[in-house]
Amino acid sequence: MGDDRFTPDDADELARCFTAHAPRLFGYACVLARGDRALAEDLVQNTFEAAARAWQTTLRGLAEEQLRAWLWTTLAHITASSVRREAAFRDRLPRIEARYRKTPADPSEQAFSSIVLERCWRIIQQMPDRQHAVALLRWRLDMKEAEIAELLGMAETTVSTQLYRARRKLIEQLGPDHPFIRDDPEGGSS
Repeated sequence: MGDDRFTPDDADELARCFTAHAPRLFGYACVLARGDRALAEDLVQNTFEAAARAWQTTLRGLAEEQLRAWLWTTLAHITASSVRREAAFRDRLPRIEARYRKTPADPSEQAFSSIVLERCWRIIQQMPDRQHAVALLRWRLDMKEAEIAELLGMAETTVSTQLYRARRKLIEQLGPDHPFIRDDPEGGSS
């Protein structure tokens, strides 16, 4: 049996791999996690932990395209497992919140806000992929247009256009219940 130790050269290669792939992998993780930035960060970290474990046996020496495919596939598998765990937690969340809530929430206000937000996210989920990703990164992760452009590898004007179209679609479908500031019918984007 060969030497299974992780060498300094392996660490350097993995660090280069991280530098090369982490930003786009994070963008993909954000989309997979439907906007949960903390979850996306955890998913990317877990993906690179898996890469470190598999480096010597599977990944060392792979062509760049094969390495990228392995990382993206692994991220998708890790995300699926995470989503299943999150769903189980979400089922228990109302009982947990009820138990530890200090002040009772106004049920009608809470219900209305919940309905509007749910409708917004359903509309956003039905948007074309590029529009969906931009809307998710802007409104769920509160990223600036320049950050979104860099992350997705597109022009900032393209990001602005996609946000404008997403806002118009939300305003059209939600009517007066849209979540944008009333004084700014376009909804501020930055």
